[in-house]
Amino acid sequence: MQLNTFHASLLGFAALAATAAAPVQAQDDDGHGIYGVARAGASFQPKQTLDGSDFDVSDTFEKDTKYKSGLTGEIGAGYDFGIVRVEQTIGYTRHNPKNLDLGDLVGDGSFNAYNLSLNAFVDLPVSKVFVPFVGGGAGVARVDADLARADTVANLSSSYSGKDWGFMWHADAGIGVRLSSKATVELGARYTRISSLKFDGQNNGEAAVFDPKMSTLSGTLGLRYSF
Repeated sequence: MQLNTFHASLLGFAALAATAAAPVQAQDDDGHGIYGVARAGASFQPKQTLDGSDFDVSDTFEKDTKYKSGLTGEIGAGYDFGIVRVEQTIGYTRHNPKNLDLGDLVGDGSFNAYNLSLNAFVDLPVSKVFVPFVGGGAGVARVDADLARADTVANLSSSYSGKDWGFMWHADAGIGVRLSSKATVELGARYTRISSLKFDGQNNGEAAVFDPKMSTLSGTLGLRYSF
């Protein structure tokens, strides 16, 4: 009799535990909570812009310098609240300028940036499998850049080189494809701008300071995994 009572109590406790765990399991199945993310892709149409004062003091730089397409990537972690996601990421991108050699003008350079940003996204619940999203983020970028160009006939030259911290922001749009309750594949597009940079340089042998701004468009493939 006591054994049967014990069995009945055990079954009742198991049923109660299963009932209590059901909402938690349902929440896990929705993919909410902590997640890790990794994204990688290519950046297109990167462009450096010099402001008016930079352009006035430079004899060989153009106001807008176009760069070659490059690679970009980031990793991070976030929290999915349901419709809204918040995450922090660290990333890297690299570009080299193009078309600096033209006639009597020759040049070279590079632009490398490590970035740290806080991001927020809104998932649009149009489907359980295909979930469009929009969002953006802001943070800081550690930029290592150099640019040099010379007119070999007129004997004119402008250049800068150095490292500096800049302000970075980005705007995003894309779509997530839920492979399971935990894994989501992303296809995204991003516009990024880095500003508030200052580099010491020279213009025809005289000291000059340049304040470039870099803007890029990028497409990325990513994976989010909920824990």
